[in-house]
Amino acid sequence: MYMAPMIRDKAIPLYYQIATVLRERILSGELPSGTLLSGEEALGREYDVSRITVRRALSVLESEALIIRQRGRGTFVGDRPARLEPTRFSGSMEDLIAIGVSTSVRVMSFQTIAAPENVASKLDLEEDEPVVRIDKTRYIEGAPFSIVVNFLPEETGSQLTPDDLSEKPLLVVLEEKLGIKTDEAIQSIEATIASAEAAALLDVRVGDPLLKVERTVFDIENKPVEHVSVLYRADKYFYTVRLKRNRTDEAVGWFTQGLAVDSGSGKTGE
Repeated sequence: MYMAPMIRDKAIPLYYQIATVLRERILSGELPSGTLLSGEEALGREYDVSRITVRRALSVLESEALIIRQRGRGTFVGDRPARLEPTRFSGSMEDLIAIGVSTSVRVMSFQTIAAPENVASKLDLEEDEPVVRIDKTRYIEGAPFSIVVNFLPEETGSQLTPDDLSEKPLLVVLEEKLGIKTDEAIQSIEATIASAEAAALLDVRVGDPLLKVERTVFDIENKPVEHVSVLYRADKYFYTVRLKRNRTDEAVGWFTQGLAVDSGSGKTGE
């Protein structure tokens, strides 16, 4: 019988640890849709916990629509969110634009501030020089999956309005409204955890894993036009990297990105 690893961290409730392990088994495909889960008593033996603890863990998964309880029949794995990705993503700016089309966005704030040191450096500005900061939450199928913070030089951002960004990705607006043609971007990716504020906006728990993406976009004259910081729900978003050796034995890569959604073929955007 498979024995899933347990964290056994005394600072983390046992029911939450069990829910985390079962969630990963479901999302990884180890427990396919329609699988009949063991009963509460059997799961209690498998994880060496009480039935009450198992029941609480299953309640968490049921609230996330990962399992379905049917009276008299048992508990079944629900339809596993499909991990979708665009047909091709080679790091091109066209792909960064395309992935924003089928999502919705809520602009939370639109303000001019003094540029933080790290942002000023990315945008080739003096520290404290004014920049326009735009805070957004992006949704897919009505559920939040990312928090986006855009920074634009004041001369660019002052020509935009919150309504401009409600229906179209920022890169599209920059080109269509301002004639700014973007050419390339430098991007970094790292793991982080949800703060209380991020957890509330993304509908996750404080301390849940998030994917943090930092990106600086340049125009055709190699001038930085935007810096963006994005927090993605780790259960909704992923990156895949394909590496290939060239003649100098250096690795070059192609990147794909995608979104785990319940149905359809939605794509994501900043």
